[in-house]
Amino acid sequence: MPNLHGTFHRDASQRLTFEIYELSSDCYPSLCQKLSAAFHLQPVSELVIGLDEMFRDYSNGSQTVGLEWDVWSGFIIVAKNQESEELVQQMAKYLSEDS
Repeated sequence: MPNLHGTFHRDASQRLTFEIYELSSDCYPSLCQKLSAAFHLQPVSELVIGLDEMFRDYSNGSQTVGLEWDVWSGFIIVAKNQESEELVQQMAKYLSEDS
């Protein structure tokens, strides 16, 4: 997988997000596995799979992020609270440097 470059945004709830538009849904499972291993994350919610979206929350104990995919935005990392914004930034850097 080539280096993955995305963009930072704030969603409607003002949560920090990092979106990589060009990724297909096929990449979602392996990318979640790669990020959870690299950042010592454990699932804290059930995996939801819809017709045009997938998402699950992960936590390292003190920070929680959503790893999501949908047809409109591609792969998305969402800070679930302000304390998790640093983790989103670290994950974005990791993906852009080490994919």
